[in-house]
Amino acid sequence: MRHLFKFLNQNKPKLREFDPTTVQRIKEGAYLVKVISETEVTARKCEFYSGNCTDQEIAKFFNDQAEKLKKVKNLLQEYYESMTKE
Repeated sequence: MRHLFKFLNQNKPKLREFDPTTVQRIKEGAYLVKVISETEVTARKCEFYSGNCTDQEIAKFFNDQAEKLKKVKNLLQEYYESMTKE
Protein backbone atom coordinates (compact mmCIF):
# COMPACT_ATOMS: atom_id res chain seq x y z
CA MET A 1 0.00 0.00 0.00
CA ARG A 2 2.76 2.41 0.90
CA HIS A 3 4.37 2.09 -2.51
CA LEU A 4 1.02 2.68 -4.18
CA PHE A 5 0.53 5.97 -2.33
CA LYS A 6 4.08 7.06 -3.11
CA PHE A 7 3.47 6.36 -6.77
CA LEU A 8 0.13 8.23 -6.78
CA ASN A 9 1.58 11.27 -4.99
CA GLN A 10 4.73 11.41 -7.06
CA ASN A 11 3.49 14.06 -9.51
CA LYS A 12 1.50 16.15 -7.03
CA PRO A 13 3.00 19.46 -5.91
CA LYS A 14 4.75 19.41 -2.56
CA LEU A 15 3.65 21.71 0.25
CA ARG A 16 6.15 24.28 1.43
CA GLU A 17 6.76 24.95 5.07
CA PHE A 18 4.98 27.94 6.53
CA ASP A 19 7.01 30.92 7.65
CA PRO A 20 7.17 31.47 11.44
CA THR A 21 4.67 34.33 11.35
CA THR A 22 2.05 32.16 9.66
CA VAL A 23 2.66 29.29 12.08
CA GLN A 24 2.23 31.67 15.01
CA ARG A 25 -0.96 33.10 13.50
CA ILE A 26 -2.39 29.58 13.07
CA LYS A 27 -1.61 28.72 16.69
CA GLU A 28 -3.12 31.97 17.94
CA GLY A 29 -6.25 31.32 15.89
CA ALA A 30 -6.66 27.82 17.29
CA TYR A 31 -6.19 29.10 20.84
CA LEU A 32 -8.65 31.92 20.24
CA VAL A 33 -11.29 29.46 19.01
CA LYS A 34 -10.89 27.51 22.26
CA VAL A 35 -11.21 30.67 24.35
CA ILE A 36 -14.35 31.74 22.46
CA SER A 37 -15.89 28.31 22.98
CA GLU A 38 -15.10 28.28 26.70
CA THR A 39 -16.51 31.79 27.07
CA GLU A 40 -19.79 30.70 25.48
CA VAL A 41 -20.01 27.70 27.81
CA THR A 42 -19.33 29.85 30.85
CA ALA A 43 -22.01 32.37 29.85
CA ARG A 44 -24.56 29.57 29.48
CA LYS A 45 -23.60 28.20 32.90
CA CYS A 46 -24.07 31.63 34.46
CA GLU A 47 -27.53 31.86 32.91
CA PHE A 48 -28.35 28.38 34.18
CA TYR A 49 -27.22 29.23 37.71
CA SER A 50 -29.17 32.49 37.70
CA GLY A 51 -32.30 30.53 36.80
CA ASN A 52 -31.77 28.21 39.76
CA CYS A 53 -31.13 30.94 42.33
CA THR A 54 -33.77 31.80 44.91
CA ASP A 55 -31.98 34.98 45.99
CA GLN A 56 -32.63 37.73 43.44
CA GLU A 57 -29.36 39.50 44.20
CA ILE A 58 -27.31 36.44 43.35
CA ALA A 59 -29.44 35.75 40.26
CA LYS A 60 -28.82 39.33 39.10
CA PHE A 61 -25.09 38.86 39.64
CA PHE A 62 -25.05 35.73 37.45
CA ASN A 63 -27.10 37.48 34.76
CA ASP A 64 -24.70 40.44 34.78
CA GLN A 65 -21.73 38.11 34.45
CA ALA A 66 -23.40 36.26 31.59
CA GLU A 67 -23.97 39.55 29.73
CA LYS A 68 -20.34 40.56 30.23
CA LEU A 69 -19.15 37.19 28.95
CA LYS A 70 -21.36 37.48 25.86
CA LYS A 71 -19.85 40.90 25.10
CA VAL A 72 -16.34 39.51 25.50
CA LYS A 73 -17.22 36.56 23.26
CA ASN A 74 -18.48 38.89 20.55
CA LEU A 75 -15.34 41.00 20.82
CA LEU A 76 -13.09 37.93 20.58
CA GLN A 77 -15.09 36.63 17.65
CA GLU A 78 -14.70 39.93 15.79
CA TYR A 79 -10.96 39.81 16.45
CA TYR A 80 -10.78 36.23 15.15
CA GLU A 81 -12.69 37.20 12.02
CA SER A 82 -10.34 40.12 11.42
CA MET A 83 -7.37 37.73 11.82
CA THR A 84 -8.76 35.33 9.25
CA LYS A 85 -9.55 38.05 6.70
CA GLU A 86 -5.92 39.16 6.44
